[in-house]
Amino acid sequence: MLALGLGGSNHDFSACLVENGEIAVGIEEERLARRKYAVNVNSLANQGWRYCLETRGVRLADVEAIVADDTLLPSCYFPFRSRTTLIRHHMAHAASAFYPSPYDEAAVLVVDGAGSLFEGRGIETMTLSVGHGVEIDEISKVYGTNWSTDGLRSDRVYQAGDSDHSLGFMYKAVSRAVGFTLYEEGSWYLTEDGKTMGLAPYGTDRYREEFRRHLELLPEGRFALHLKDGGLLAFVEHALDGLEGEERFARGADLAWAAQDLLETAVLHAARWLHAETGLSRLCLAGGVVLNSVANGKILRETPFTEVFAQPAAGDNGCAVGCAYYGYHVLGERPRTRGPAASGPGSRPQIHTYLGRSYPTERIQAALDASGLPYRRVENPARLAAELLPKGKLIGWYTGGSEFGPRALGHRSILADPRRAEMKDILNSKVKHREWFRPFAPAVPAHRAAEYFDLDTESPFMLIVAPVREDKREEVPAITHVDGTARVQTLTPEANGPFYELVERFGELTGVPVVLNTSFNDRGEPIVETAEQALAFFGPSQLDYLFLEDFLVGHSVTDLDTATETEETE
Repeated sequence: MLALGLGGSNHDFSACLVENGEIAVGIEEERLARRKYAVNVNSLANQGWRYCLETRGVRLADVEAIVADDTLLPSCYFPFRSRTTLIRHHMAHAASAFYPSPYDEAAVLVVDGAGSLFEGRGIETMTLSVGHGVEIDEISKVYGTNWSTDGLRSDRVYQAGDSDHSLGFMYKAVSRAVGFTLYEEGSWYLTEDGKTMGLAPYGTDRYREEFRRHLELLPEGRFALHLKDGGLLAFVEHALDGLEGEERFARGADLAWAAQDLLETAVLHAARWLHAETGLSRLCLAGGVVLNSVANGKILRETPFTEVFAQPAAGDNGCAVGCAYYGYHVLGERPRTRGPAASGPGSRPQIHTYLGRSYPTERIQAALDASGLPYRRVENPARLAAELLPKGKLIGWYTGGSEFGPRALGHRSILADPRRAEMKDILNSKVKHREWFRPFAPAVPAHRAAEYFDLDTESPFMLIVAPVREDKREEVPAITHVDGTARVQTLTPEANGPFYELVERFGELTGVPVVLNTSFNDRGEPIVETAEQALAFFGPSQLDYLFLEDFLVGHSVTDLDTATETEETE
């Protein structure tokens, strides 16, 4: 059976195809339209679902179920609107986390800016559920009470993310106040909240009490967060007025600290109640707030949950995954099994997020020829890349299908030696062109992770921040944030293939089995999807080398000769 899921709201459009109980292919519209978060792209000409069908070589008529969540712009499914089943936004999020998880039964926590509108109650902003088999049962919920940013609240105009009692909207408002707005159109805006999370450790508790006085923790894991109509936003929007330079940065960091503290307080309250109510030790996470990997790490360390599965595309893009699984399991009435004895369709969990298509060698070689850059084929790219990194080389790494979600996890990555402290500044200023304070993430073999990080579980999707062990921080300064933490990606041979081989080899050469891994994109741009885009980035960049599958690309023939000397002598 084939089930097509469509994700997004008024941004982050995406598509996913589940075939026989497993994700066959998935893509975010931003990778195809080349506009971050797919903001203001033509949603009627949605490319994602066509990409999915073409990749699998199937037609729309072959798809048995088409599912979207009810916050998605209707134009995204207009061509097949009569065949499309709509589900609630938070159900799509919950399905995206629970169905592909390795658990037969688990608690499920969804936290975001805003979801579906419930008549007489408001907009869902947090949902606590229990998943078992193919059933997902909601047991507690938080609703927001404001419906609009444009003064038409009486007409109940839905504006995604603008709601009281919303952790996502609170964090978004702080990001805007600090200056991390990516898009703004009238009263609607989209922010880069990951920057706020990275800035928070530079702050102090100056505004903690001001933030906390607007938060009320309630029974059943719920909370009230008074934002509008005289609430927290009135303070946040003017907290930095008249400030400049170092003082503005410091106060902005204090706002970020307070926002992070408030978010963690509410999320931990919800998680603790969810554990107490269900008695379950396994937790599934989804919703845009789950991209806050610092909070996820706190859940693991400060609640009784011992295992966590976070949907790698936790934002609205990941709803495509949940919708596709919902179509397969619920509408298609196909079973879902987990455990050592489980076999057959619907029994294998998601272990990686490389859901894009692999491009043929002929296309890659054609792109190389058209680029005019020198290149040559190499026998073992992972091994060669591992040997170049200790020499201080910056490497673009492109292999297989692209990652689904906001993190580069070893298929569309930029790699560097984490032992060199200067790599953080070089990458931020000269390659990624982004703020100096933003941290970089480590990739480490799962069986070696505990040597370097206070982490006793796998973190395959870079969605858990953990402390770097104190005795290792001087070894890996380029991936250690100012507060001594890192957003960890753990690797296995089964899930990560050549990338795992690269990091293992780097460890053999240096004694440090950790590689700095960041996304293959420039500031404000989507991660590269095709070889053509990777080459366009590499040509004028300060990367030293680019690996395109088993092709090595340099800026000069001399570069290639130098890089391949070792390979030729072995």
